[in-house]
Amino acid sequence: MADIAANYDKRQQQRQVKKLTDKRKTESKKFGEELRKLMHLAGLKERELANFINYDITSISKWVNGAKLPSKRNRSEIIYALAECFAQNMKDVSADAAEIAEELLNACRKDELFKEMEIQGTYSLSFVDSRKDFFDVLEKLFRQVSALDDHTVEIAASFNVLEHLGHRFYELIQKLPSVGTKRFSMKMCMNMPEQEVENKLYCDMLLNIVAGYERAEISIVAAKEQTPWIIVVNGFFYIQILYQKEDDFAACFSTDPEVASMFRRIGREIFENAEQVLSYASPENLRKTNVQLDSYSCRRQRLFFNEAPAMLLPENVMEELAKQSESKDYSDYLRKLKKVFSSYTYNARVDLLLFSSVISEYIATGELSLGNVPHHLTEKQVKDHINYISRCMEENHGFKVYVLRDTVNESENLRMFPSIFIDTMAVTLENSRRKPNENYHISMYPQIIRVFEKYFDAMIQRPDCYELTPEELRRYL
Repeated sequence: MADIAANYDKRQQQRQVKKLTDKRKTESKKFGEELRKLMHLAGLKERELANFINYDITSISKWVNGAKLPSKRNRSEIIYALAECFAQNMKDVSADAAEIAEELLNACRKDELFKEMEIQGTYSLSFVDSRKDFFDVLEKLFRQVSALDDHTVEIAASFNVLEHLGHRFYELIQKLPSVGTKRFSMKMCMNMPEQEVENKLYCDMLLNIVAGYERAEISIVAAKEQTPWIIVVNGFFYIQILYQKEDDFAACFSTDPEVASMFRRIGREIFENAEQVLSYASPENLRKTNVQLDSYSCRRQRLFFNEAPAMLLPENVMEELAKQSESKDYSDYLRKLKKVFSSYTYNARVDLLLFSSVISEYIATGELSLGNVPHHLTEKQVKDHINYISRCMEENHGFKVYVLRDTVNESENLRMFPSIFIDTMAVTLENSRRKPNENYHISMYPQIIRVFEKYFDAMIQRPDCYELTPEELRRYL
């Protein structure tokens, strides 16, 4: 009886392995699927395709069946020839050869990715038992998905990867722009009580990530309960850390679509209805929701501008900018902001931190972004602005301007940071390196606000930072 049961279990396992293997084979033949679809739309046979591109029919047959891919040596030439053939023979559908070629190239890359990350045994799960192997897998994976998925890397993690994976993970993220990654998205859970301990490390990491990409979208939610440590990459790669303690480490990963799909669902359940700690937002949404107006209205503000200070412009300058605008909505926004500057910001307790070079550059160029709309101020408007700020400093002793000497090497990393706006209700990050900025990051979570308050207060205590007097500010003119 035991032998029968054992044989039954073995047969079940074999059937499961075959099922997974067959599924895997199907999922890793995207190029062949794309070819068959295009051949059907164009009404072409394999021989007709071979004659058109002057290629061996045997090779084309292997491409269609998923047995082979076009050789890397002349792949681009082959694929563009195929695309031209399909574009010319599409009868009922308008087709662009360049778009077809891009689809075929992406399908090729995807097949290669599955092959490179090929899982042994059942093709369902692989295991790593060292941190080095784990990070090697992650690095390879990030590079591959970036090349495959329109230079985009998307991470969804059920735990705080910045804290628990530390500098090695952070280094991988930092490397991605150098290999062509343009967009980076990360969702993660965070256990807030743990975070205040390493607030500087956390802020440095977060600020560098936001500053490192053409577009970065970071979303953090408060952890609800103890959950498995799961990472899903670009929706189709699953990684789970099973155990880590001192030198001991174990993790599994999978490219199996069924496994990845299951963990995508788990990820959605974790993030749905979770308390939002930090999220990204468009400039338009910030204006619509009055976030910027509310921030400048607050009684206590900490502001780090990595660009010309878009605040406390005098009423005459604001009115001139409003009249020049072609958009009524934007003109209305500027007039509201004008009232906020004169009624609230002027009288608030404000710490304004700038690089010395930022002030000099602004006076020289007149370039300023207000509400994420670029402006070129006249020499007189810039002078009025600087004098207005200095007058505020004289009349409101709670308004202080600090300057960082960016000639000091220690400031080089800071020079890349986003602008930081902290008030009593929110902290907002603006990646000032991109003009115009496409998205901001905002948190109204009390503990995050406290973390950034501490971080800002430490910045103005740096040895290369000093407080300006009103007279010293006017000397820049």
